[in-house]
Amino acid sequence: MRPALAAVLLLALASGAAARGDGDGDDAVPALIPAGGIMLFYASEGPLSFVTMTAKDRPASARELGTVKGVSCQHGLSVPIAAQFRATSVSGGYGDGGFKKALERIKKDHPDLAGLYDVRTDLRIFSILGIYRKLCTEVTARAFAAS
Repeated sequence: MRPALAAVLLLALASGAAARGDGDGDDAVPALIPAGGIMLFYASEGPLSFVTMTAKDRPASARELGTVKGVSCQHGLSVPIAAQFRATSVSGGYGDGGFKKALERIKKDHPDLAGLYDVRTDLRIFSILGIYRKLCTEVTARAFAAS
């Protein structure tokens, strides 16, 4: 009886894991800083999706600028209002952690920028005891300028 029960349990876990992974590559994953408890303030933006050109789409006369990087961040604060294990907290979030802000920083650093290709993004999370959180979108790309 126990081996049959173990087999059913393993089968149930394996089928759930496979179903969760189906189609994940095509879905946009919003990255808004999490907040909970009693929300006092929330003004934050995060990335959703970004369509980019490839090296083949780059103009033939373009001058290569190399690899460029831009970062944009959101910040969050969550303060517990009781000294209990599952206490309610007062929280808030602010900041622009979206692609637009990261691209603006790249353009500021490279005024002759004409376009980007081979764009890669990463999300970096920094947290101190769950009280302070920082969620940053890092955009790294190959850049070119008009000749």
